Amino acid sequence: MIENGILTKTSVLLRGAFKEYYFKSAKTLEEPKKIEQREFGYSHFGQPGMVRHLSFRNTGELIATLVKEVPSDVYCSNAYYRFPTSPMQDKEWTGADMIFDIDGKDLGLPCVPSHSHLLCATCGASSPGAELSGPYVCQSCGSRKYESSSIPCSRCVEGSKKEVVKLVDFLKNDLGIGPDNIGIYFSGNNGFHVHISDEAYVPLDPAARSDLVGYVRGAGLMAESLGVRKGDGSGTSIIKFPRGGIEYGWRSRMADELGINSTSTIKLRNIVDHAGGYSGFKMELDKKAREKGARIDPQVTTDIHRVFRMPGTLNSKSGLAKTKCSNLGSFDPFVDACLLGDSKTIVKVKSPVKIKLKGKAYNISKESAELPAFVAVYLVCKGLAEAA
Repeated sequence: MIENGILTKTSVLLRGAFKEYYFKSAKTLEEPKKIEQREFGYSHFGQPGMVRHLSFRNTGELIATLVKEVPSDVYCSNAYYRFPTSPMQDKEWTGADMIFDIDGKDLGLPCVPSHSHLLCATCGASSPGAELSGPYVCQSCGSRKYESSSIPCSRCVEGSKKEVVKLVDFLKNDLGIGPDNIGIYFSGNNGFHVHISDEAYVPLDPAARSDLVGYVRGAGLMAESLGVRKGDGSGTSIIKFPRGGIEYGWRSRMADELGINSTSTIKLRNIVDHAGGYSGFKMELDKKAREKGARIDPQVTTDIHRVFRMPGTLNSKSGLAKTKCSNLGSFDPFVDACLLGDSKTIVKVKSPVKIKLKGKAYNISKESAELPAFVAVYLVCKGLAEAA
């Protein structure tokens, strides 16, 4: 987006839309708790890297910087520091909020190829469909390097929501975190962030957070927790329910899945035998636990120095805003997080595309199209269009 030090038309288009948003939409920005103890950072359009180690005393200072610099993306640390503007080794970490990330692209949903496009990494040319029958070769420049760009559909959104619901169930019912301390946010592109504001979790180190991550993902669930132990002989097993019962946490989830209770010794024995004994039952249990667990990114939650997209700011991969979901069930990111204006904008569309934004469907087949700004920016951010 920058050639010979000069901003391209496409970069100018995006900067103009983003600047108008930050100038007019200051109220959409959510001021982080203890803002003065956070590290901030932002990226510029068309430039690698990030400007980091910034600090602001209030949202007003931050907004002034956003309007002046017009960044492509804005980030805020989950960590609290005594000296947030110092180099990392001198910041003096005092704690960090716990944040979970659910990314739609990691769910392996079958609908994705039908609404994805291949983008040439050399010239940016686009072609619909993400499945290749052979090696990729760009029809415009002959390059063999490509990237994939996906326009999430309603099934993608519902798939991500399903994982959020599972995660929140663990947080509330297993960990005892109150609903007022759980914030759900649309990431601005294709997923959700779940922020935990409970002070009890702020001091946790990466090892403790890793244990929590393993729990909500269903990793390492032991057959012994359901009362199935290895026998003395090869493949044999012993059935003896734990004294604490199987009515809570993962034990309860797996008991419901297997259709057993604390009196179902014979039924559990039959289930284990049918699975081929202890080892076979353990494999089945692992599979069921992965299905029941929340599919979160483990590295995100365990990183106590990570910077996250700030709520209310725009995502350069879509032009949509990171938005808090007051009602996850009714939340529609293509309406509720689509906050740019509708001034007419002419763009060159690289390949035919179908999208639905702000409740209106767009079936764009012409190479040159006049579109509302929020549609034009979305396509540009996805790499599917450029400024005319």
